[in-house]
Amino acid sequence: MRRPSVFAVLNASPESFSGNRVAADDAADLAEAMVADGADVLDIGAQSLRTDQPELPVEIELDRLLPVLEAVRGRVGPGVTISVDTYRSRVAEEALRRGASIVNDPSGLRDPEMADLVASTRGAGPASIVVAFNPGTPKVRRPRDERLDDPVEACLRFVDERIDHLTRAGVDPGQLILDPGPDLYKAPDESVAVLRAVPRLRSELGIGRVLWAVSRKDFVGALTGRLPHERGAGTLGALAAVDLQDRDLIRVHDVAGTVDFLTVRAALRDGLDGPLEMDDAIRYDPR
Repeated sequence: MRRPSVFAVLNASPESFSGNRVAADDAADLAEAMVADGADVLDIGAQSLRTDQPELPVEIELDRLLPVLEAVRGRVGPGVTISVDTYRSRVAEEALRRGASIVNDPSGLRDPEMADLVASTRGAGPASIVVAFNPGTPKVRRPRDERLDDPVEACLRFVDERIDHLTRAGVDPGQLILDPGPDLYKAPDESVAVLRAVPRLRSELGIGRVLWAVSRKDFVGALTGRLPHERGAGTLGALAAVDLQDRDLIRVHDVAGTVDFLTVRAALRDGLDGPLEMDDAIRYDPR
């Protein structure tokens, strides 16, 4: 079955608002369960972007992250990719040394050393870098009266500048992943506008792979009036509507539900190779 990669959230940050929080002792078990549910990538982060929490010192972020990353890498097989969710090049460097191969930087490359770090991995196993559209500063909340004149044009300018910076540092275009940045210093309607414009963004920016980080996001909450843990259906509604391609990645909290969504989507989109029958063991709910 052809489908996008499922990018499972594994939080080493107790401040995370959206769940999947884990300490090092339980990290390997959770990672193994996510892989069993169909996760292709495990995205490990140790600092929440919540704006009601202070920014962590780098040392504390590393102290939280590295034991979890090492426990996970020791448990899951080499076929499972590990991503590090950080906007600091020092944290990313330590994670890459320990087996991560994607840097998921939600800041839009605010750290001037991040580009050189990613460029230094070129060779047999180059790291991928997520280029997020984030016009703000990490851990700083957007004032309600501060809005983008044209969110799509702003995204094009912002990401194009980052691509130029990465290219001049020596990063290959094949290492780039676009994150339209829903909720990252944007009003909910601005997030919707940028997500709807992804076909244009792909074409004009020349980036083939997109990271869809829509799971439990504020724009879903604004549309549905739901709390973060209640936004599963809204998340799937977003994925059903966007320009989802098979080379893309979907960052999710609910791995099993997302894999089910993609399985049914692929069958109805591409058809089946042969007959399909229902197993009697799952025909009726025993409750």
